[in-house]
Amino acid sequence: MKKFFSDLKEDFGIIRQGLKLVKIYLGKNYFSLNLIVKILRAVSPYITIYCTGLIITALTQKQSFEQILVYVLVATVSTLIIDIIIRTVNRKALIMLNSCWEKHAALLSRKALELDYAKAESSSVQELRGKIEENANNGNGLTWVAECVAEMIACVFSIIVAIVMISGMVFSRSQTPLSGFMAFVDSPLFAVSLIAFSVVVIAVSVRYHGLSEKKQFNIFNRAVKFNPILEYYNQKYLNENESGKDVRIFNVRGLINEEIEEKIHNPISKMRKEVFRVWSTIGQISTVSANLLGGLVYIFVGLKALAGAFGAGKVVEYYGAITKLISACTDIAGNAGYLRANNAQLKQEIEYLNLVSDMENGTRTVEDIDPENAVFEFHNVSFAYPETEPLILKNFSMKIESGERLAVVGMNGSGKSTMIKLLCRLYDPTEGRITLNGIDIREFDYAEYLKLFAIVFQDFKLLAFPVGENVACSDEYDEERVWQCLEMAGVKDRVEEFPKKLRQSIYKLYEKDGIDLSGGEEQKIAIARALYKDAPFVILDEPTAALDPIAESEIYSRFNDIAGNKTTVYISHRLSSCRFCSRIIVFDNGSVIQEGTHEELLENPNGKYSELWNAQAQYYAESEA
Repeated sequence: MKKFFSDLKEDFGIIRQGLKLVKIYLGKNYFSLNLIVKILRAVSPYITIYCTGLIITALTQKQSFEQILVYVLVATVSTLIIDIIIRTVNRKALIMLNSCWEKHAALLSRKALELDYAKAESSSVQELRGKIEENANNGNGLTWVAECVAEMIACVFSIIVAIVMISGMVFSRSQTPLSGFMAFVDSPLFAVSLIAFSVVVIAVSVRYHGLSEKKQFNIFNRAVKFNPILEYYNQKYLNENESGKDVRIFNVRGLINEEIEEKIHNPISKMRKEVFRVWSTIGQISTVSANLLGGLVYIFVGLKALAGAFGAGKVVEYYGAITKLISACTDIAGNAGYLRANNAQLKQEIEYLNLVSDMENGTRTVEDIDPENAVFEFHNVSFAYPETEPLILKNFSMKIESGERLAVVGMNGSGKSTMIKLLCRLYDPTEGRITLNGIDIREFDYAEYLKLFAIVFQDFKLLAFPVGENVACSDEYDEERVWQCLEMAGVKDRVEEFPKKLRQSIYKLYEKDGIDLSGGEEQKIAIARALYKDAPFVILDEPTAALDPIAESEIYSRFNDIAGNKTTVYISHRLSSCRFCSRIIVFDNGSVIQEGTHEELLENPNGKYSELWNAQAQYYAESEA
């Protein structure tokens, strides 16, 4: 019993938090508007029931035509007015509801950007967000809580109206003396007996109905995990031109169809059968309960009318009110069961939105740091990515002097990009520390610290916005400066060919006349973006991987000319692109194994740098031949 109340308290807490979030998703007025619609829909049938009873009574008592016409007009006009109000209010609510999916996706994305990079990229957080997004395809948890709570409140109003209407039935007595069974029918004891039996039947129906809703919800939740797989195959893989070529050349349609059939369609088909079985079972129970209770209500109302307690009009009124009462009780139970089942999904949503960053955020500013005299230093740094065991960097120490041209080379997975991520505080070291002019970088305000860097990552992303906004990362920018950066990056001539120049959208997501760029053109615009930021420390993390070696060497050389006194770090697989650097460090298996200039490193024929240089030189020589 204690656990029951504890679980109930937790459920109410989750629902309360969910209703607060509904205002964020759907607007502060959505719940109120939806509640008004549901209450009016729940109460309006009683007007028809009551007026119908009055009309039948008027007919049996042969009242005047004018009186009957008044009842008809009251029923018609009131129903019409309520219907107009419902449609008007519901239209506003639906407009809010239709935007909730976009708001939901935006809210999740904003939350991810609020978190530090390490936490946002962790597998546990990614898995949690994935579940939320998968569930959203099957119905968002917050929209369900808003619907169910509003429906339950409306049912309470329906029950209150029904009880008021049928209360007269319980206390109605025949005006003539009765004896025997009819005297029992006319007594309050008969009404109490019927009420007690009705409560039992309703309770049984309610319990099975609630269990049914919970089972169905859990089944649908199990089916949710197949949505991303279907989306991947149907919307991404099979619809992309590049994938389409692979599908045709290697004839993998059979493999894909078999995969979808065995791992998706068959399990989903089994789940549908399970849902239909639940529906069938609860349907039979509900039908039996409804017919049994309906028959008893008919008998009770009929016998009371036969005993002379009330007339034919009241028979219609009382029966209709009791039927609505039973329906409202069942709906409350169904929605309560659905709410409790939905809480598991809603709990994930709340857990994600309540996440906080783990990374320390200092208070120091970078205003006192002179870029011309800034020195970064790694002190015995070791690092393993969160929720993984192997160390990527091992007891790593290194200095980056102000104004130097540093090249970082090495095989894939040697730790080059990881070192850059630590330098920019996308992650914090597992062991050791990194300092700027002797100050631990964790002591700096994070946003302030990032102002020091302009980085072009290997997996950079451009926005489906105009070129100028991509370069400036703002909708307000200095056009002359943007053109200068595009020229320095070697892509100005290409942009000048665009019909809208700097206002030409990249890609076709937002504009039909958007321009699709080649990989090399995208990389040059990304480099222009780094130049526009004009940060004192510039890092190129293999951003030219899609370019041929000659084009990459030209970009690095041009970048070297325009970098001026900025501290510049180049990461590349192609050693020929980094010959101009003042210092080259060679990574291997998470450690620096060599350091020096190009000429100094080549003096050691057995070193890793010479090995890589000779292998690449031989490859290009063979290619030319």
